Amino acid sequence: NGVVNALTTLANGDLVAGGYFATTGAPINIARWDGASWSALGAGVNSTVYALSTLPNGDLIAGGGFTMAGPVAANRIARWDGTSWSPLGAGINLGVYALSTWPNGDLVAGGKFTTAGASPASKIARWDGASWSPLGSGLNDNVFALATLPNGDLLAGGAFTWAGAAATNFIARWDDTSWLPSGSGMNDDVAVLTTMSNGDIVAGGMFTVADGTVSAYLARLTTTCPATATSLGGGCASSGGSTSLTATLPWTGSTWTATGTGLPTSAFVAFVNGFTPISTPLASVLTQGVAGCTLLVSPDYVDFVLSNNGTAQAQLVLPNTPSLAGATFSSQMLPLEIDAALNIIEVTSTNVIGVTVGSF
Repeated sequence: NGVVNALTTLANGDLVAGGYFATTGAPINIARWDGASWSALGAGVNSTVYALSTLPNGDLIAGGGFTMAGPVAANRIARWDGTSWSPLGAGINLGVYALSTWPNGDLVAGGKFTTAGASPASKIARWDGASWSPLGSGLNDNVFALATLPNGDLLAGGAFTWAGAAATNFIARWDDTSWLPSGSGMNDDVAVLTTMSNGDIVAGGMFTVADGTVSAYLARLTTTCPATATSLGGGCASSGGSTSLTATLPWTGSTWTATGTGLPTSAFVAFVNGFTPISTPLASVLTQGVAGCTLLVSPDYVDFVLSNNGTAQAQLVLPNTPSLAGATFSSQMLPLEIDAALNIIEVTSTNVIGVTVGSF
């Protein structure tokens, strides 16, 4: 029965809406939809919600113009843990309009404010789970939108024309050290930012020009060095069924994750990474190799993980190094099934993932 300003989803898929609205006559300004009905989050908050974000642990963060969350004093930002509200330190002195969560779990808030906790923070600040800190010298006007780039850099949009010492024209990039322009920026306010599945950023707002190109109210930021992860070659079945290897997109400055499924329940899993395609029957390498199963990747780097109920996950940390952009390699998992005495009884193989490292 009122305005909705922000939406987010919880880990279980429930939707949360924040804004300025009431339920049964009591202004609560935040509510949860479980697919069938609406419910309150405790007693809600005492004024407008402008921004919502979900932390990696599933907790919900709300930002806005409120000063109370449930019975708790919470200056314009608060955490809902599924049961109760709690403040984030001393909070923020003026409105919070945007929230974003970094891969390491840190939270970034943007808005109208000049102080976060006990620290001066011009329109943007970071919460590390214990305290607030500024991002450089901040921005010269309000922040309305935040998004995280695939390499972990932060993109901020708003009404500002300067970020730190850089002229940035309504959109700017924070690389964890300094503020940088994003091209020549826009010609008017950026109101919203979102990240697409391929890493591209879409911006919406009042602008009609983006980076010198006519683009009325909507524009996309993309890269000339995209990341790819493509399934190549076939695997062979294990006692766990049809094996499969999938992977996230590999970006510089990120953690790349490969996931194997259909693996034996009890197995050591060799995660093989290499720069050269090969085709070697497993039976010629290991006596337990199953006929028809093939090693398709040169073993330049091999790690071992455990199968957990037929699933194994391996990760590679990709440094935020420009020279890594465009590098290619391939990965494959070889599950080494074991018996109760830890003897290897069978070795099979997944498909191969061919990777090109991207940079944003």
